[in-house]
Formats: sequence, C-alpha cells, structure tokens
Amino acid sequence: MTWVLYEGDCLEIMPTMADKCFNLIVIDPPYNKGKDTWDKIPNYLNFMGRVFKECERLLRDNGSFYFFHDDFLTIVELQKWIEQNTAFIFKQLITWLKIDPRFRNYGFAQQRLSNGTARNYYNGFTEYCLFYTFQDETGLEVVTEQHIKPQHPFAKYLREEFARAGVSNKEIAALFPSKTGGLTGCVSNWLNGDNVITEEQYTIIRDYLNRNSGNYLRREYEDLRREYEDLRREYEDLRYTFNITHVKTNFYGNSNVWKYPPAPYIGHLTPKPIPLIENIILHSSNPGDLILDCFAGGGTTAIAAENCGRNSILIEKEPKYCEIIRKRMSNRQTTLFERGADL
Repeated sequence: MTWVLYEGDCLEIMPTMADKCFNLIVIDPPYNKGKDTWDKIPNYLNFMGRVFKECERLLRDNGSFYFFHDDFLTIVELQKWIEQNTAFIFKQLITWLKIDPRFRNYGFAQQRLSNGTARNYYNGFTEYCLFYTFQDETGLEVVTEQHIKPQHPFAKYLREEFARAGVSNKEIAALFPSKTGGLTGCVSNWLNGDNVITEEQYTIIRDYLNRNSGNYLRREYEDLRREYEDLRREYEDLRYTFNITHVKTNFYGNSNVWKYPPAPYIGHLTPKPIPLIENIILHSSNPGDLILDCFAGGGTTAIAAENCGRNSILIEKEPKYCEIIRKRMSNRQTTLFERGADL
C-alpha cells in the first residue's frame, strides 16, 4: 500500500487533482473552536463550503464522504449548505460516544460529570460524523438509468429486430392483450429496459415474426439472459460501497452510535482513534481503493488505510503535524510520496 503526503493548504492542493479520483473521502476539519491557531477560521461556513465543493468534484460517483464535527448548531448550518449547494445525499448522523466503563478515560469522565457545581448540559464526551453518498438508498436508480438501460441486451436486441422486421410496438403489444382485451405497456417496458421479457413471451414474438418464413430473433433466450446478468453484475459494481455484511466484528460500529475510546496523545490536539477510522474504511471502501483526508492532522487515516489494505492521500497545512505523520509512518511497510509525485 502507498500513501501520499501533500504539505500545504488543501484549498490550493485539491484543485490540482483530477475529477472523480477517490473512492472515499474522510475529513476531520477544524471545528472553529480556537483550540489552536489553525482552529479559528474567518467566515467558517464559506471555507467549509469550498472544501465540500472540492470533495464533491474529487469523489467518484459510487464513493462515500464523511466529515466530523462536535457542535450541533454548526452541523445544522453545514448540512443545510451541503443540501443546497452539492449533489451529496445525506445518509446518516453518527454519534461517537467516547466514554464507556471499559475505557481508560472512564474515571475522568465520572469525576467531571459528577461535579455538582458544573453545568455540563450533557456535553463533553461526544462528537458527530456525517455520512453522504451521491446515490439513493440502493444506488440502483442511478445505475439502472445511466448504465443498465442504455445497454440492456434484451431491449437493444428487440429494438433492432422489430426495426428490421418492420413491426410497430402496437402490433407486438396486440400479442399480449390485457384481461379486457386492451393493449398493455409490456412492450414499452421491455424496450426501455424496465422489465425483462420471459422466455415464453420471447418465443411468442419470435414465432409471430417468423410466421412467413422470416429469420428474426434467432439468438437463444438463455444467451441473452446470461448477457443481461453479466451486464447487471458489472454495473452493480457502480453502486456505492457499504460492506455491512463483511464488517461484523464491532456491533457498535454497525449502528449509528459508535463507542470508541479517545485516541492517545500523539502531538496533535484532536486525533481520532485508528479503529474508528478503520470502521469507516471497511464499510465504505474495498481493498486497493484510494482514500483522501485533506485535514490529515497526525496521519491516523494513513495508518488506518494501510491496516485495511487501502491507499491514501493526505493533505496537511501545519509543518509540525506533517513531521508527526512522517515519524508515525516511518516504521511501517508503506511507500511515502511527497507532493508532486504520482500515486
């Protein structure tokens, strides 16, 4: 597996990248809380909007996009901006719960939350992750309309043979009247690729076209059916990836409430746990895919990607964090490319 580190401003680097080159984009942007100089951004909504538009351009049609934040009111503004200005389709709001009796921070959490003089308002140990794709729940609508229907072997072959025989759709539809004797829309559905003709229907049409010793519809129905199934399987690969059936080891990771302990301090103020990012990667990408993190921080995404057999591209503006990334990855069996090199 390989990883690329781009040191610089993501809004300067991302525009240099090719359209639709990433299978998955995972970002943990500044929350605009002023925790450090990099975490206070003027006109924050405009800044994040520019980032979202670049992510939209760079993500493949069957890709997934995740971003983290911890302030719900800001999330509402960001989600509204995304809905109004991008083609992203919201899939889920995930809550990351950072306290559990098994976690090393549980004692600290107990102490903090039991302070009778503090007004925490249930706050302090959760963050949120928003999940988007470009497709509907199954992805079949996009795949069917843009890919299967135009190349549907039954539809294509029937259109060709009807034209060659000089018959109209109405003439063929008369072979399959409704219960009241009227015409149905079955032929239009076949020709549009909405339905697949049955073998019995195919035989009736073939006999009709060849009633005067013609030579029409001579391809075997089973050959066409196999061709269609191959086409369907090929283009179902264009549906967005969600490998829930292959990710069964972590019950909470399959729900919309994730229980992961905070990551250990690595020189970065707000690192994400490696298992949390691995969970995203395992669900929303396949081995060998390419992942982007344009707010790389301490490089957790690169480690998680390598652990899961994926390639990654990182962008990080702060030189001190780029150095942390290099040190964390220096002993791993990966190849580092610096900015300007091809993956």
